[in-house]
Amino acid sequence: MSETTRRVVITGLGVIAPNGNTREAFWQACIQGHSGIRRITRFDASALPVKIAGEVHDFSPMQHGLTPDEVQTLTRPTQFALAAANQALHDATLDTNFCTEERERTGVYVGTAMSFVEEGERLWTHFTNYGRYDNEEVNDALQICITPATLMPDAAAVSIAAHHRFYGPCATIATGCSAGADAIGEAFWLIQEGQADRMLAGGTDAAICPIGLNAFSVIGALSTSYNDRPKEASRPYDQKRDGFIMAEGAAMLLLEERELALARGAHIYAEVLGFASNSNAYHMTSLPEHGEPLQQLLKQALTECALSPADVDYINSHGSSTQPNERAETAAYKAVFGKRAYAIPISATKSMIGHTQGAASAIEAVVTALVLDQQLIPPTLNQEYPDPLCDLDYVPNVARSHPVRIALSHSSGFGGVNSVLVFAQTGEHDEQAK
Repeated sequence: MSETTRRVVITGLGVIAPNGNTREAFWQACIQGHSGIRRITRFDASALPVKIAGEVHDFSPMQHGLTPDEVQTLTRPTQFALAAANQALHDATLDTNFCTEERERTGVYVGTAMSFVEEGERLWTHFTNYGRYDNEEVNDALQICITPATLMPDAAAVSIAAHHRFYGPCATIATGCSAGADAIGEAFWLIQEGQADRMLAGGTDAAICPIGLNAFSVIGALSTSYNDRPKEASRPYDQKRDGFIMAEGAAMLLLEERELALARGAHIYAEVLGFASNSNAYHMTSLPEHGEPLQQLLKQALTECALSPADVDYINSHGSSTQPNERAETAAYKAVFGKRAYAIPISATKSMIGHTQGAASAIEAVVTALVLDQQLIPPTLNQEYPDPLCDLDYVPNVARSHPVRIALSHSSGFGGVNSVLVFAQTGEHDEQAK
């Protein structure tokens, strides 16, 4: 990092997740090891092979600052994203009093993987049942359920920008399960390069519906052995894992140019040191043996941040509860960190909430920022029968106090995109520079 490169910090966090609909509720649930995975309640799943998911419960959009019009017209994942963005701004004490110049220098980047799936299924069902008839009542119903906000993949980003009148860069990232991290990383670059001063960045998804579940069931990616024990179903790195758990949610982070944050006395959760992304270029769903592209990505990220393997104190892993994914991850850690791999605490947030698709890596970025802020590491749940090929310190079942200066959050997605964010404890970069 050159002396002239602008530094970027995290000053606001917002989360909508299966185990908590605010930053504090979510964090406390993670630290206490509370799972949000339950039997599906939003529709009748009795005929499906998978009957459990990480649903968001007790979500009241108006309590999170959405207007009645937004409640009526915005889809579930867009509502989640807007609610999380409102939380992040409030957390950063920046939810009011933006001047015009500040609005022009503030943007929104949102990642998503499957945000249209549930709404598409709803519209398909509506047309299948009713068609388009010369019936005024039916036509009125169709006009209500079909708006640009239901059809556009960038609805979450543009809705947040419109709600807060942010005129800066606004984009949607669609890179699968790494989309939230990619949105954060791209936003980090914009601030670093001087194209924005503040960015709301994160991810959102809500695809718990028959089409969403069946799409992954067909390829054998979902757990089917724990329908009667939902809280035990997501078990990353455990020998008895049999697939991931579909989930929904959103997370948004407020990234800010460091000097602006310091000037207004903002609380800084962590500093963003770097971001890197690459592709397996291999297969839509399978992983290359030993996770070679992930190895290269981790090495690249450390090099770009002028860090060594010895500097890393914590990793929030992709950890989706699938056999090949976690064996490849473990092999990559060992290749990059050598013997130190056994000394680095690694935890998988998905063990508590399931896999929230495009929101997953953003939620995990929130966890990583809080680990640096609180010096407390959440556990990986359901570590009962460790996979002998996954023999690192996956922080089994109980949270742990641990000094963390530098942390990584990495994700991998269907399609083969790998991404990693590098965070530092507040002030750590200054100490390294001495």
